[in-house]
Amino acid sequence: MKKKFKYKPTAYFLLIGLSILQASTLSFAEPVTSLKDMVEKTITSNPEVQVRYHKFLEAGYDKEAARGGFLPRADIVSTYRKQEELVKNTNNTQIPHMNNELVLKQMIFDGFATSNRVKGLDHTTRVRYFELQSAMQNTTLEFMRAYLDTLRYQEMVQFAKDNYVIHKQLFDRIKERVSAGVARKVDMEQATGRLALAEANLLTETTNLHDVTARLQRLYGELPPASLEVPTVFNAVESSSEEALKVAFRQNPDLLSTIEDIQAKKNEIKSNEARYYPRLDLQARKNLGASSDGSNSNAAADLLELTMSFNLFNGFSDKNSISSAAQKLNGAQDMRDKACIDTRQLVSIAYNDIKQLTQQRIYRSQHKVSIENAREAYRKQYDIGQRTLLDLLDTENEYFQAKRSLANAEYDLKLAHVRTYAGQGELLSKINAQRGNLPEYAREEYLDNENVCQAIAPVQVQIDKEALLKDAVPLSNIYPSATKPLN
Repeated sequence: MKKKFKYKPTAYFLLIGLSILQASTLSFAEPVTSLKDMVEKTITSNPEVQVRYHKFLEAGYDKEAARGGFLPRADIVSTYRKQEELVKNTNNTQIPHMNNELVLKQMIFDGFATSNRVKGLDHTTRVRYFELQSAMQNTTLEFMRAYLDTLRYQEMVQFAKDNYVIHKQLFDRIKERVSAGVARKVDMEQATGRLALAEANLLTETTNLHDVTARLQRLYGELPPASLEVPTVFNAVESSSEEALKVAFRQNPDLLSTIEDIQAKKNEIKSNEARYYPRLDLQARKNLGASSDGSNSNAAADLLELTMSFNLFNGFSDKNSISSAAQKLNGAQDMRDKACIDTRQLVSIAYNDIKQLTQQRIYRSQHKVSIENAREAYRKQYDIGQRTLLDLLDTENEYFQAKRSLANAEYDLKLAHVRTYAGQGELLSKINAQRGNLPEYAREEYLDNENVCQAIAPVQVQIDKEALLKDAVPLSNIYPSATKPLN
């Protein structure tokens, strides 16, 4: 006969209360800061990025200042004069010694100097914009290096801890056996050396973790959270290095900034050429010292005039200023060519690293699995007396190195993806991070027309392993005893 379950109200409500308390504790727990949030904080507050941001704002104000050349200019001109009286002042018609005038001046034509100056400064603003984008990409790249290295050395510290513990336990066992006279003292010496190496490895990894955390703190602006998100967005690249380069040549901000600078220098030349044209200005003067009863009205009458000025000779300054701007244009084109070369090298190497590290990870994983299996076999053989404690130490040390090598390959592969994305100018978009209050510029045709970069990458050397073995010196010539038949 089954017993009927009867709950006690007190226990029931106590259970509900504990559940609510647990839920509230979880809800108020400190959330783990995501990678996206950390990157956005970095590119918003990092001083190196802020310098570029203020340069961008500065260029925008310079452009608006130049645009003021299209608008009229108003001035109050106050004068005090001491003039020789060649004609007797009759009816008080001369301008008084103290006089104030309102002068309005409007540029009508200046040889397109102002328009070209504004266009040039607009391109300069875009230069500063892409330099800001480059600073954000490079800072994010440096941040990701430190971020991945922090995750890397957190793993390494755990590996070193496990390695130290097993070495200390085996050392204690060997020490007991030597003290009991069932093991040789030389075993104790070897175990002591192995334990010292494990302790040194632990110290090295904790020091590395400290240093990379300091690097991350410098970029992030504060100590990173104890728990870091493991990035999973770095896994896709183009099918070939040439395709990866095409993306980079279209989007890399360092390259785009040099192309914008070329346009700015072309407009600077046109602006300087405006000095060979006449200048027309419309000017109006209102004498504020004229009285209402007509006094001073003849000499202080209101004035509206159209003036033209045409420079005939300026000591060759105009010619030299144009030549100087032309050399700036040549330098800007050289910087574009350098940006092509640098971008090609960066992306080619990073893309090739992805391919090679993908293969390395497979081999290192196989190595780790094999050492893990050998380690387990050694333990079983030790249980039946076929292996010594020193043999176990050998396998533990090799297993530690195998784990480190695999982890390093995995983090190096992630970093190769990061470097490729940074070279392509899309690292921030891969992380889905952005900085607010930045404009969106439409892509202009000259960005493609001025791009002379060629998507040609070096080819990775492929080793024919079968041919290598076929041409190798026979093993019997090197180790004759190794080829003898077994008895």
